[in-house]
Amino acid sequence: MNEDIKKQIEEWHESGNHQEIIDVLERIPVAERDYDTIGILARAYNNIDGGCAKAAELLESIREEGEEDALWNFRMGYSLYYLDNNTEALRYFNKAYELNPEDEDTLYFIRQCNIYVPLAGRVERFWNWFVDNEAKLSEMIHPKTQEDADEFMEFIHEGTALISENMNYNLGGDYEFTFSVEGWPDLFILYPYIISHMPESLKAKWKFNPFNRGTDAAFGFRMYGTDIDTAKIKVRASYIEKTGSFQISYHEKGLNALPVNESDGAMWVILENTLGEGVSFKYIDSIEPAAKPKDGMIPLPELRKHIKETLEAHDRKFFDNPKDIYSTYKLNPQESDQLRYDVIIGSTCIDSIVADYYNDSTDIFDHVNSFGAQVVFIAFPNPDDTDGNDILNLRHDIEDIISDKILEPMNLGQVIGGATGTHNSYIDLIVYDLITFIHVVKPLLAQYPKLSFYLSDFRQHAGLTRLTEADSSSVDTE
Repeated sequence: MNEDIKKQIEEWHESGNHQEIIDVLERIPVAERDYDTIGILARAYNNIDGGCAKAAELLESIREEGEEDALWNFRMGYSLYYLDNNTEALRYFNKAYELNPEDEDTLYFIRQCNIYVPLAGRVERFWNWFVDNEAKLSEMIHPKTQEDADEFMEFIHEGTALISENMNYNLGGDYEFTFSVEGWPDLFILYPYIISHMPESLKAKWKFNPFNRGTDAAFGFRMYGTDIDTAKIKVRASYIEKTGSFQISYHEKGLNALPVNESDGAMWVILENTLGEGVSFKYIDSIEPAAKPKDGMIPLPELRKHIKETLEAHDRKFFDNPKDIYSTYKLNPQESDQLRYDVIIGSTCIDSIVADYYNDSTDIFDHVNSFGAQVVFIAFPNPDDTDGNDILNLRHDIEDIISDKILEPMNLGQVIGGATGTHNSYIDLIVYDLITFIHVVKPLLAQYPKLSFYLSDFRQHAGLTRLTEADSSSVDTE
């Protein structure tokens, strides 16, 4: 293809004249079309009504050359997306994003595909897969060689990938399957949901844990070439009243011989395996090695009990899952074209999703989305004729009715917090099937005819979806 034709094609593409591109390129004999020509022709077919099937056929003809090309994967994903094959489209968009993580268009389609392939359906497919393959899994769970172990883990991955590529887990020889949170706070919500759908036929034999719950028993541990007996680790837990968390000083000969970064790294892993991932994540604020034993130090296996007793002594409840713990935050309202900058006070069980929002980060948002779940918030303007306390009570009432009437009985998600601002109120949620949620929440919110409700992704620069509109006839006027 000469440069003049290329230039003309790009002008046609920019002006939306895709049929002209097709007419020109279709005149080139098939045997004379190179990789780029076929890709451009597929792009043109993707951009005309009814052309996506032809585009996919063209792209398939150059699969061998294109599989490691971000553009080829994007175009194949695009074809499949508009052919309503979201599951397959997602696979190609993910590959395109892996090859070109700066492309915002690819990220948009990944997010859209994950909405249309919701967690609820993925969980059903995973458990069906597990039941169908249970006999094989039972045979493979006791590998005799490393090759057997690798084959087993590869097979398990086939099943977990039906939910997400971002799943971590550990397997025990007594048919025990433990998901691993690996520091992602959203998984304290998503993993229990997955397990809640475990078929009855598996429960007599298999045990699934949503995260590592820890142990009171000491154990041997090896990391960075150092053997550590956790029974010999001494700790002192200093309580932080403001946050209800603890600063941990620790001492053990082997740990203290390591560089501080390695010592701390090993200690965090030990704490997760001793206290459990939930307790460690929520209640341990920071750690530091102590050069020698300090007064008030206790054996590490006693730390969980000490944390629980200290919290209860300060009139705080002890939870082993952070999803059950809501903390309050206060902000100073700011002028902004983004929502939530008017917030005065809020509460959340996922502090980091709030922090991500104000830092303009989408790390947790996209991690949740990769499972087919969505972090969203419902926004509504504060009524003009209502004072601060009444606005707060109104928000809480709406949160409760959404939870009691939809989320809990339908096992469709969780209210993860809410906030009240100078202009708007916000109800924060994780939902497992966004399309179903929107369908059922609209009539519920219509019971508040004086209010208009909107839905937004829990991220900046997201569009708004109108859920209901205030009935002007029901608004008080002078």
